[in-house]
Amino acid sequence: MRNTWLSPRSAIWEYWTSLIACLFWIQYSYGMPHVIRIGGIFEQTDGPVSLVSAEELAFKFAVNNINRNRTLLPNTTLTYDIQRINIYDSFEASRKACDQLSLGVVAIFGPSHSSSSNAVQSICNALEVPHIQVRWKHHPMDNRDTFYANLYPDYSSLSYAILDLVQFLKWKTATVVYDDSTGLIRLQELIMAPSRYNIRLKIRQLPLDTQDTRPLLKEMKRSREFRIIFDCSHHMAAQILKQAQTMGMMTEYYHYIFTTLDLMAIDLEPYRFCGVNMTGFRILNVDNPQVASIVEKWSMERQIPPKPDSGLLEGIMTTDAALTYDAVHIVSVSYQHAPQMTVNSLQCHRHKPWRFGGRFMSFIKE
Repeated sequence: MRNTWLSPRSAIWEYWTSLIACLFWIQYSYGMPHVIRIGGIFEQTDGPVSLVSAEELAFKFAVNNINRNRTLLPNTTLTYDIQRINIYDSFEASRKACDQLSLGVVAIFGPSHSSSSNAVQSICNALEVPHIQVRWKHHPMDNRDTFYANLYPDYSSLSYAILDLVQFLKWKTATVVYDDSTGLIRLQELIMAPSRYNIRLKIRQLPLDTQDTRPLLKEMKRSREFRIIFDCSHHMAAQILKQAQTMGMMTEYYHYIFTTLDLMAIDLEPYRFCGVNMTGFRILNVDNPQVASIVEKWSMERQIPPKPDSGLLEGIMTTDAALTYDAVHIVSVSYQHAPQMTVNSLQCHRHKPWRFGGRFMSFIKE
């Protein structure tokens, strides 16, 4: 029978060898790059060619930038899982969200449209995983939506800003033209102004299912409505301006206010010497050198041939894209500030929440 007894010197040597090996492994493990995953659910457009949304492009752009710049997450690699759904398909959105949660994502971004977004939001609330949005939310947020964060400005902020602008310009009459019913909510402070201020408003709606606004423009021209507030997307605003020019409504007599935060994405050069007054809002501070650098890098990577009929500038970082970039950055910074946080696979049918979700969400909201 073999004798396994060790001498005191041998035992001490084995002890120190094991300790050194253990310490080396701890140090090696600590220095190893960890991998965290975020999920993105984005709508795909209908038509023969499915276009990638600005939010999805910005989502990938942000992740790649963070991984290239190792100062933010020096020991961590940020990865993503992207799923695409049809617009308004809430069932598919729920299924994709559950698939991503089973992968162990620390947050889900999107989708943007309300019915699909609400379905994903409900799942994220139940499993306590942050749900990030960058689009305007038109219904009151449920107090139970603890795990929901939206970077888009609150509708009342823009509504008050437009009201302040109208008062600053000393307008006594104005026409409000909205695209859909959500515009009435976004502009409710202005719409309620006649009862509190000496302002007369006329409310009109853009035509449905068409971009031909000429009949409406003709009617406003005949009624001598010179001060007009348009609540619509920048894509629609570009078409309105092109058609207004053909109607002779781009003269110094007209003043247009656009509620879109992406007026800078429209090619305004054709109207430069028309004399028309145009006012818009922007939250992207390009005077900040860091922001300007990101916007320039984005434009360099988006160099594609211009589309003359669109009336838009190509390669411009829109508000949705900028907010998506910020949202990915915020989640990354929050993860950096949440040490010893483990991520595990979550199953929708088990209803067992992520135990670090509440803590992580508090870092995101700080």
